[in-house]
Amino acid sequence: MSMMGKIEAQELQWFAVRVKRKQVGGIGRATVGGEFEAYRDREGRVRKRRISGTGTRVFLPEHILKRAGFQVFLPVKKVMKRRNRFNPERICVSQPLLVDWMFVGWPVGERRWHQLMALDVVSGVMGTGGHPVAIPEARMLQLMRQWGGGQLDANLHQRVKAAQDLRPGDLARVVAGPLQDHDLRVVEVTGPSVKGLMALLGGEIPVEVRAELLQPAVR
Repeated sequence: MSMMGKIEAQELQWFAVRVKRKQVGGIGRATVGGEFEAYRDREGRVRKRRISGTGTRVFLPEHILKRAGFQVFLPVKKVMKRRNRFNPERICVSQPLLVDWMFVGWPVGERRWHQLMALDVVSGVMGTGGHPVAIPEARMLQLMRQWGGGQLDANLHQRVKAAQDLRPGDLARVVAGPLQDHDLRVVEVTGPSVKGLMALLGGEIPVEVRAELLQPAVR
């Protein structure tokens, strides 16, 4: 904790990133992983193929960016569509809300532009005057709550859930960091941060804690 009473977790900076459109309809899907079997083609050569029903369907640019170590948020919407052209059954599926945009984040203080732009799936970043425009994390949490579609990674889900669960007047417990297991009374929730009062050294000290470091205290 600093002299200002602020406890930091890993704060993220977010940017709107445009991905390259390699097919009609924008961001495409692919199957990754799964189980494979060997077979011989018509010319007798040994080949491998994925066993039907195995593997995970992913949005390809999102998958590549995550593999490169970036935090990624792809807003999605739920739509009903036919299972396939041979089966009229309609199922609910997730589709990207934006045709070729997603949000990419990394820790504040790190410079990862070279790594980002070196990826073959990225075509540009939203900005003004030749400079990228960072999106406030509080705004990102709002977007994740509205358009996450139940597909957020565990760490992003925890950030969203932590900010939702606490209200002014609540008693919260610090679950990580230098003040782990101490309680505080919530005064204000401002996006990813929570301001509160903590009983220390015989008095109440104002502190500011990242929301994901807190959980409602058991009374």
